[in-house]
Amino acid sequence: MKKTLYLISLFLVVACGAKQKHSKPQGGGEIYKPKYANGFSLARSGDATILRVTDPWQFASEVEFNYLLSPNASPKALNEIKIPVTKAICMSTTHVAFISALKQTSSITGISGLRHVSDSTVIALGKANKIVDVGYDSNLSYELIFSLKPDVVFAYGVRGEFAVIEKKLNELGVKVVYFGEYMEDTPLGKAEWIVAMSAFFAGQQHAEEIFQRIETDYLNAANMTLNVEYKPKVMFNVPYKDTWYLPGTKSYMVKFVNDAGAEYIYPENEGRNSYPMSIEKAYSIAQNADFWLIGNSSKSLTELKNVDARMSDIPAFKKQRIYNSNLRANDYGDDFWESGIVKPNLILKDLIKIFHPELVPEHELYYYRELKNTN
Repeated sequence: MKKTLYLISLFLVVACGAKQKHSKPQGGGEIYKPKYANGFSLARSGDATILRVTDPWQFASEVEFNYLLSPNASPKALNEIKIPVTKAICMSTTHVAFISALKQTSSITGISGLRHVSDSTVIALGKANKIVDVGYDSNLSYELIFSLKPDVVFAYGVRGEFAVIEKKLNELGVKVVYFGEYMEDTPLGKAEWIVAMSAFFAGQQHAEEIFQRIETDYLNAANMTLNVEYKPKVMFNVPYKDTWYLPGTKSYMVKFVNDAGAEYIYPENEGRNSYPMSIEKAYSIAQNADFWLIGNSSKSLTELKNVDARMSDIPAFKKQRIYNSNLRANDYGDDFWESGIVKPNLILKDLIKIFHPELVPEHELYYYRELKNTN
């Protein structure tokens, strides 16, 4: 392919909070415009696919990455990825979930925090030393990553801090691609990033079909609750280091609750970000909750009470209306935060089963467990 088709600038590595933007490629047109996701799009340029990723971390502003995915990608251009990818390193378990759903697990050679993975196939490959743990944060092994010779490292940014790691990897000639699915505000917006991932494996049509099935099942479930008369009030989370974090009204967990025919108990917290408050204030709010959703390691009401004895005085505790999303968790990881990215339809059905069991009588809880007393 002629170099005129590679009109994407090299990565600009900047400090946290600075603005950065890569030039857009010339020629070709948009081949996928997401229905729900806001952080990516796909376009065509000759025989290459252009993945455009925007604002992939919190508080990013006008940050844009353009990646050229092509069978003829330049090995030296850091933003050109040769496809189909055969050796990938995942910095998040959500990346694992996307790749697994596309049936491309054999392409994964390294994972940051392998022990946190729930996927049974990946765990088996790890035990067979076919997938290795490349470390985490300050303990990331650059030497090991370089030795694996990955086609790409799938990364996520938190306020841009990964830029330091990206710079070191780029200096070694390792190519990094940012995924920003965690920035999406809706369950379907997060799941739609499977289409972005598919571009690295030349499987866009297959991914679109997968997403369409997810979307259809999710919307059908949500439609069941449109005319419910009773909408229970829902409390979230548990204290963490003397602080209780409640989600914003535009967060995807609140979207789940709304689509499941319930109401968030604290609509005053507008926006998408979690709001920290004192345990005393959150405790007061929880007094009016009909249900309580948590996401920690507790498997019983007894364990939850050990977090803070005051929890047992909350009405939802007394009525045993507390549900934890750790039904599929192992010692270190929780599949809710892994495969849940591509199974929002099952999460929604779980919540409908909790709030309105008569609407989904055949459904059995997949991610959530009801907390009960233990002796």
